[in-house]
Amino acid sequence: MLQAAARDATSNRGRVRGVRGEQHNAGEAVRELLDACMLSRLHLNPRAAFWLVALASAWMCATLPVFSQEAYYWTYAQHPDLSYFDHPPMVAWLIWLGTHVFGDGAFGLRCGTWLCGLGTTWLGALLLRDFGVGARGETLWILLSVATPALAVVHFLANPDPALVFGWTGVMFAMWRARRGALGWWLAAGLAAGLAMLAKYSAAFLLPSGVALLLADPMLRRQLRRPGPYLAVVLASLVFLPVVVWNVQNDFESFRFQTGERFAKGEFGPKWLFEFVGGQALVVHPVLCVAIASSLAWLARRLRIDPRARWLLAFGLPLPAWFLANSLWIQVKLNWLAPACVPLVLGVVVWWVERGATAVRPALARAAAWTLLVVPAVVPFAPFLRLVPAGSGTSWSGWDEIAAHAEEWEDRLDPADGVEGNFFYFAADYRDAAQLGRNLLLLRRGEGPLEHPDVADMAFEPTMAQNVVGIRALQYDHWSRPLDRIGQDALFVLPRPERRGEMVDEARRHFASIARVERLEIRRLGLHQLDVDLYVCRGYKGPVVAD
Repeated sequence: MLQAAARDATSNRGRVRGVRGEQHNAGEAVRELLDACMLSRLHLNPRAAFWLVALASAWMCATLPVFSQEAYYWTYAQHPDLSYFDHPPMVAWLIWLGTHVFGDGAFGLRCGTWLCGLGTTWLGALLLRDFGVGARGETLWILLSVATPALAVVHFLANPDPALVFGWTGVMFAMWRARRGALGWWLAAGLAAGLAMLAKYSAAFLLPSGVALLLADPMLRRQLRRPGPYLAVVLASLVFLPVVVWNVQNDFESFRFQTGERFAKGEFGPKWLFEFVGGQALVVHPVLCVAIASSLAWLARRLRIDPRARWLLAFGLPLPAWFLANSLWIQVKLNWLAPACVPLVLGVVVWWVERGATAVRPALARAAAWTLLVVPAVVPFAPFLRLVPAGSGTSWSGWDEIAAHAEEWEDRLDPADGVEGNFFYFAADYRDAAQLGRNLLLLRRGEGPLEHPDVADMAFEPTMAQNVVGIRALQYDHWSRPLDRIGQDALFVLPRPERRGEMVDEARRHFASIARVERLEIRRLGLHQLDVDLYVCRGYKGPVVAD
């Protein structure tokens, strides 16, 4: 018996030495990976890496031009509400808070985004600390959070994704801490889930992830006999309640738009599937996609013995699997998988620290590491993006100049009938309307004294979208009713007119007369950005006219 005990003690000491040796090798491997990018020379510990990310993302928030989609969400914030047609309200609430503190400039608009992005990075590092990957592994994650395009953008673009990803990561972390039964962590998980749902409907996938873990993880399964999991669900539901109330008040149109209406337009085929796979390879990063595939295989083999594997797979796989299947029918946008990128990239870090570093040739690892510098390398050049001409869809340059010209035409046209404010603007789509409306309002607010007490309000001489010609315009359908403007004159602002002649023809049907009065050529430092036509439209007939 004594001999057997001695053999067991010797074996245990050997295993401890083996684990310590593996940890030492893993740490060296991560150091070598950081060496490949010359980052170890900066002596980056997790705290230093975090502040580097904070400064870089703050620079991006402050210096990037405001994009059309961001201007649309800024317009949300000018109409505070419980929810909105195409998204829950969190993005509007964050923009409202940020602009009230820092003003309506780029940083004020993106301040909430910046905080959510840093919160995601911080929580991911804390979770890795609990996973036992060591300081170098935490540093690697922090740097990957801005080297991965899909995660980098949640640090500096104002849209629903930053709050969604932050809430998603918060649920992952809080549930991990709640494994030991602390009620406070269950409540934190419920709050994080509710906040994620207030950001975007895809947070609903936290439910199958949480249920899978409650059934698969022995420590969590024991929590089913306690109130924690149930109170978390109740708290999440209460936090999400404003969105439910808004939908009840509006015939559930947001729920219908994001579910049945999307699939009603779907058509079975491989087109969107190929776009989905290729697009995700780019926004996640081709090298990381290969690493994710390797880490998933490694985590799957450890599923029964390693709770970390269960965690990362439960939060990282359901959402991509769902959208992969959906891509056979509908277009899946590039950013829809953003919350799943957090557990997938965390899985890469755990795999690399504990296995991947010894399985990949050093030369190949160094080459791969260099490619991860692509996104960080563009950070210093963020201000120069405003010199790049916009393509179709979004735009970001010249709207202050366009708004100034539009306001000049309003000053000439509106006094004709002697009624102040008996006039409106409109654009061919909601993105252009958002940029025009934002810049007009900022222009008016900067003037003084105000020519009319309501001139700084969005409802005064409103900017409308394609709903003027009877085409659905998302949240714009809730802000200014075209029927209330029948008989009024308007200014139609049309960027990229060479591609949109059909919108001019459509506008002619809805006004007594329409005439182009000016063509603007927007340039920056001598570089052509875009052309814009301005049309004076007389006698609005309404959104529906007889053929």
